[in-house]
Amino acid sequence: MIQQSIKRKIVSIAVGLIVLMVVTSALSMVMSSRVARQLDELSTKYIEAYGHLARMNVRSLEGSLALRRMVIAKMQTPPDDAAYAERLKVFEATGPQIDQEAVAARNLINAVIDDLTTETDTAGMARIESRIESVNSELGHQLKTENAQLLQLLDARDFTEARRSLARIDALRDEFRRGVKLNQISWRGLCSISRCLHLDARAPIPGKLQK
Repeated sequence: MIQQSIKRKIVSIAVGLIVLMVVTSALSMVMSSRVARQLDELSTKYIEAYGHLARMNVRSLEGSLALRRMVIAKMQTPPDDAAYAERLKVFEATGPQIDQEAVAARNLINAVIDDLTTETDTAGMARIESRIESVNSELGHQLKTENAQLLQLLDARDFTEARRSLARIDALRDEFRRGVKLNQISWRGLCSISRCLHLDARAPIPGKLQK
């Protein structure tokens, strides 16, 4: 009787250990899967969205530089029409590029919001997505209007008004870049330290400014 009781205890302990090992293994698999999803989300969404926001500012700077060189080319005597035409192509390309970066960033943010498998601050992300749209649509529209007016003034060689127009464009562009930078800071703040500790170091490097 005593031996059977001891055997039953040993068997019970062994079964308990096996069950514990199974449960631990299952929990480990669940946690590993969750960590894998978070790492995948970090690399394919968070960092990519941050990179798109950074490139919005880079493209804005490229457009500003090209525009100033266009003004310089027109103000020369005689005007350098070849340099003006070359810079005009660069300038006209930056607008659609900024729009593409904004759309790509918003799509990634919405993808994070829609992903229910990871914990996210959906309200905070929705605010950032809305601000990106607001900055790019409202300020972008004002910039396009001012840019078109400036080009007309340059063609008319009205350099006095062109300088005033350029000053307004600079103010709008500074406001645009501040808005984009604010969205970058807010987006980075939404990332937990464990997932986005090295966000700045791992973000895609924006393209170099075009000369």
